[in-house]
Amino acid sequence: MSTAATDHMHPPASHQHDPGEAASSASVALDIGAGRGALVLYPSERFRGLEIEISRRDGDGRRVHTGVHERTTESGSILTAIFGSLAAAEYVVWEDATTPGPNVTVPDGGVAQLEMS
Repeated sequence: MSTAATDHMHPPASHQHDPGEAASSASVALDIGAGRGALVLYPSERFRGLEIEISRRDGDGRRVHTGVHERTTESGSILTAIFGSLAAAEYVVWEDATTPGPNVTVPDGGVAQLEMS
């Protein structure tokens, strides 16, 4: 099953935009279903413009990353980092290159959400 998370935005005024502007107006496709889920992180301001890495707790230590982007919604703007399709499992969210942060369980066929300070 695929689900799309769409921000309600006006189209950009120009075809040339910086990555932050593109992310704030872009939809994100979540590819979830049998054995797969998604993770939406709501990081604090200290993560603005950075990438956040995660790794499986039961894995080989390999990490995947995604960028932190400001997204505008009808209720205001918010920072997000979205992993649109992950194997259902428990993950470590890394605070930085060497500091493990919170653990989060990505559910089979669902979406996990986590606020990060």
